[in-house]
Amino acid sequence: MRKARPGFTLTQLSYFARAAELGSMTDAAADLFVAQSAVSTAVQHLERVLETQLFIRHRTKGLQLTATGQELLTRARVVLGAVDDTLDAFRPDALTGPLHATCFPTLAPFFLPRIIHDLTLNHPGIEPRIREGTVDEIVRALASRAIDVALTYDLGLGDGIRTEHLATAPVYVALARDHPLAGRGALSLRELADQPMILLDMPVSGDYFTELFTSQGLAPDIRYRFASFESVRAMVARGHGFTLLHQRPAFDRSYDGSRLTAVQLLDDVRGLDIVLATREGEPLSRKAAAFAHYARAALQAAVSAAAGTDVPPAASTAG
Repeated sequence: MRKARPGFTLTQLSYFARAAELGSMTDAAADLFVAQSAVSTAVQHLERVLETQLFIRHRTKGLQLTATGQELLTRARVVLGAVDDTLDAFRPDALTGPLHATCFPTLAPFFLPRIIHDLTLNHPGIEPRIREGTVDEIVRALASRAIDVALTYDLGLGDGIRTEHLATAPVYVALARDHPLAGRGALSLRELADQPMILLDMPVSGDYFTELFTSQGLAPDIRYRFASFESVRAMVARGHGFTLLHQRPAFDRSYDGSRLTAVQLLDDVRGLDIVLATREGEPLSRKAAAFAHYARAALQAAVSAAAGTDVPPAASTAG
C-alpha cells in the first residue's frame, strides 16, 4: 500500500522559493502580488509539514536559509521548473512566467538589452529575472538551480557545465588618444610590459590578463586595479596607463569625455570565447531555450557588424 505523503501545495512551495530568493517575505509578497501573511503562512505550513526550520529570521538582515532550507530551495526549483515547462508545452505560442539567467558583467551592457528586448517582444508573458555574475557566481547559481542559463566568457567553468560557443572576442590594447603609442598599428606584449597597466581585475578574468604576460616570461607593471569596466576605461583615457580588453564600446570616450583609441595586439593570443552555459546532461527549459535563441541572434549580429569595421571588433567568429 502506498504510503501517504504529508501535504503542501505548489503555491506554498513557490511562495517559499521567492521568499528565499529575495531574502524577505515582505518583498516576496510584493513581487507575487499577495498579502505578506500568505507568504509567511505558506512558509510556516512547510516547516510544520517537514518538521524542520527553513529560515533563520534576522531583524536587520532579513531571512537566511538553514541547510535544510537551502536543500529544499534547490529541489523546489526542480519541481517548479518542471511544472512551468509542462504547462508551456501545452501553450507553445505563449511562454509565461519567470526566466532566471545570469550574464557576465562586461558582456551585459553590450548584449543583454537586445536579448531582453527581442525576448519580451516575442514572448510578452516571460518575466526576465536576469542578473550580472562572475564566473564563480554563475557556476554556483547553475549548481543550485538559481538559474537555468548564463551568457559568459568561457573562463574555467569546470565540470558539470555544458557550453555552447557563440563568438570569440579578440584582445585589444586600449590607450589614451594622445598616448605616445596610440599611433601604432599594433603593439606587442613585450612593448607593453614596461608601460603602466590599468588592470580589469575581476575574479578569474584578472588572472587571465596577467597570465598573457607571465606565459611569455614578462611581468606587467600593474599600477591600478578596478573591477569596473568603465573605471578602467576612464583611467586609461586620462593617460594613467594602458589596458587590455575584449569588448569595445561604439563610442571612443570615457564618462568624462576623454578619448581612447584601440590598437591591435601583435602577439598571437586567442581571444575569449563567449558561450551559453547550462547544466550538463539536462535539456533546456523552453524559456531558457528562448533566451538562448535570442542570445545567439544578438551575438551573430555583433559578429556581422564587426566584419564590416576596422579592428578590433567586439566579437568575431572563432578562428
